[in-house]
Parts: sequence; C-alpha cells; structure tokens
Amino acid sequence: MARHIEAWMDGIRLADIGAIVIDDVSEPPADMDIAYQARAVRGGQSVLKRRRKSLRVTISAKIHELYDLGKRNAIRQAIAEWCNGSILELSNHPDQQLHVISKGEPGLGAVRDFNSQLDIELEANEIPYWEDKMPNTVTGSGTTGSATLLIAGTAKEIPVEVTFTPGSALAALTVTVSCGGVTKSIALSGMSIGSGSAVVFGRDEKDRLTIKNGSTSLMRYRSAASADDLIVPAGTATVSWSADVSGSISFSAKGRWL
Repeated sequence: MARHIEAWMDGIRLADIGAIVIDDVSEPPADMDIAYQARAVRGGQSVLKRRRKSLRVTISAKIHELYDLGKRNAIRQAIAEWCNGSILELSNHPDQQLHVISKGEPGLGAVRDFNSQLDIELEANEIPYWEDKMPNTVTGSGTTGSATLLIAGTAKEIPVEVTFTPGSALAALTVTVSCGGVTKSIALSGMSIGSGSAVVFGRDEKDRLTIKNGSTSLMRYRSAASADDLIVPAGTATVSWSADVSGSISFSAKGRWL
C-alpha cells in the first residue's frame, strides 16, 4: 500500500478539498500499440513498431467525514471537479507531471457507504509519459552555431522546442536536433520576420508541433525535405542552427519517463 502519497491537480492538493486520505496509487503498465508482420519463410511474426498509447493512474482514497451524508456528497462533488483538471502531480514522482483526463466521476456509493473506497481513474493519452515540470535549456547566438542539450528521461520520443529571435529582418532559418542516432531538421525560407520578433517551434494542446511568429503560423514556409517534427530519444543531443541574419536562440526539452 502506497500510503503517505500526496496528489495535486492543476496545483490543488487533493487533501485540501475535503477529508480525503489516499490509501493507494496504482500505475499499471502502459497500453501499447504493436504492429506485426508475418514471416515469409517460417512461422511466427516480426515486430515492426511499438508505440505507447496511454498511461493510467488510479488513486484509491476514502472520505473521512464520518457522520454527515450531505458533507460527504459535497466532498464527492469537489473530487469530481478536481478530476476534471489536466495536470496531475504525485509526491512519488517528484518534479514531474502527467497530462491526464478523467475516466469517470466518483459514484454515490462512496457517499452512502462510510467504509467504501473511492477510486479516481485518470488516463494520459496525448502525452502518455511522466514529464519533467521544468525543461533543460541551452542557448546561443550568431548566424550559425551548435551546442549540446541534455534531454533527460527514458522515452524514445521527446520533443525539442526552439526559439530564435533575429537581430534584423529574418528570411531563412534551419534548426537541427540529433540524438541517439536520430536526426531531425526543419528549414524555413521566404519569411519576413522583423528584428526582435521571435520564431517559436513549440507544441499545441495535443502535443503537436507548431511554428509561429506571435499568433501567425509559419508552417507554410517549411521546405519539402523538412522533418515532420523535432522529436528524438532521450540522451545527449547535438543541436544546431543556421540563419540568414544573426540572432539569439534557445533549445529546450522536458524529460519524459517510461
């Protein structure tokens, strides 16, 4: 039993919304999508690809309001609202977070039965990894350059974010990330970005690549040979850039853990 574990959702501690005591936190193995291909000559099949699909967390707790059914139901409703948050933190995953959705609200059974255990079921789909709350970052300046970025974690798919701020009008920029035998490069050209106005390679709410200048998408300026995304495995990465004007640049990545 994993007692003494604390849980927060969007910064709100579960124990602070009512008389809640966590009895256990379970984390079953992640759900995987596995693609196979039958062998041509002999029996069996080969694994073509393994992809992590989702990660589940179940928090088992009890409402320790022992007398008033109305208060117990109010606590249950507060828990249901708490579950509708998006960023889970657990004390047994220090300095990490999980992007989750609720798999269902706690039922009324936990209100009527004073000995009933209440299960809070959460699932991570868009980012099915525990993620570091703070990124590792490296910076540089000039028209070209390279640096080393430590990408923490154990996952094989970790996105790198980049911000380039030109010192004068920018028309072309190429950024490259290499790690663990994987190299991803994105080249932009034909832009007209003013001095001091940043080009940002970031992520949207579904963890998809965005390339923006302010609120304006720059995706249309990508070359045909560019990578689909700046995603590489964990490890020590070499990052580099080349621009038609000098500017300042930062590369950052939040570690992701299996």
